[in-house]
Amino acid sequence: MARRGGKAANRRDRQRRAQRRALQRPAPTHRPVSGTVSEAVDAVAEQRAAAAPVAPATQLTRGARSDPRFAVAGPSRLGERAAADYHYVRSDLRNIAVLVAIMAVLLGAAVVAFGALGIGPS
Repeated sequence: MARRGGKAANRRDRQRRAQRRALQRPAPTHRPVSGTVSEAVDAVAEQRAAAAPVAPATQLTRGARSDPRFAVAGPSRLGERAAADYHYVRSDLRNIAVLVAIMAVLLGAAVVAFGALGIGPS
């Protein structure tokens, strides 16, 4: 009986098959757009060029967020997304704080009770 290959052998085999299929496919040919579509595009471009430029409307200033320089390369919004994704962390931290407070109160009560009863070191 033939021995089967492991995970890596199967992966290499799949990669080889994918490479062979990629080599066998002909490269897609790009044809220039012709006919009425290209004529329509040219006509619209000419109309826009011939039209008088419109005065820009008064811009509203909304602060730093409306600055177009920061539209693409601006401050990361990862923090906002992380806060939305991990909203449960805040409630977990609140629950931990409540448990710590309860344990501190119980420890204080135990120290007072043991001192009053005389149990423990004198």
